[in-house]
Amino acid sequence: MTLYAQLDELERLGIVPGPKVTVADLLARHSERGYETDPFRLLLSVLGEESSDLERAPFCERVWHLRVGSIAGPGDYAHIARRMAALAGDDLPISDIHDEFDWASGLVWLTFRLRDAEIAWPARLREHWIDPSIFSRFAALLEAQDTTKRFTYLDLGGQDALIGCATPTQFTGMRRRTGLRFEWLG
Repeated sequence: MTLYAQLDELERLGIVPGPKVTVADLLARHSERGYETDPFRLLLSVLGEESSDLERAPFCERVWHLRVGSIAGPGDYAHIARRMAALAGDDLPISDIHDEFDWASGLVWLTFRLRDAEIAWPARLREHWIDPSIFSRFAALLEAQDTTKRFTYLDLGGQDALIGCATPTQFTGMRRRTGLRFEWLG
């Protein structure tokens, strides 16, 4: 399937590159043949990346290419919270996001506000690895909201995954149209 056909299919599912992202940007990362050889998986991975050229903005707000060994220090868990909120859009309106690293105790505290409630979650520090419980908590938090949207997950193997947010209909469409084995995050 051509790159352009893949982009058309993803657009039908509501997944489109950001306004500053062009096909030339995608082709600067991989050849057109590369996208055709690994359809949808490679394109979604690139769309989920953040660009330093675009001030760390994602190529697409609807998908996140997560590298689980990406914790370096303060601000990293806050970044995770911002990305999860962006994926969920208005259905998870969190604000006042902050993280505090306590290297001596091996914990990081992620704090934020969801409407009028202040939420504080601990996470374990394990070298550069993200504590996976943080994603389960975000999945449960979204499920508790008045929405049918849920976070989605696709293991890319190794230390990479794609995270998104979809309604059940969008989720079924993603699996059917892309052939990828997305799962509900939970």
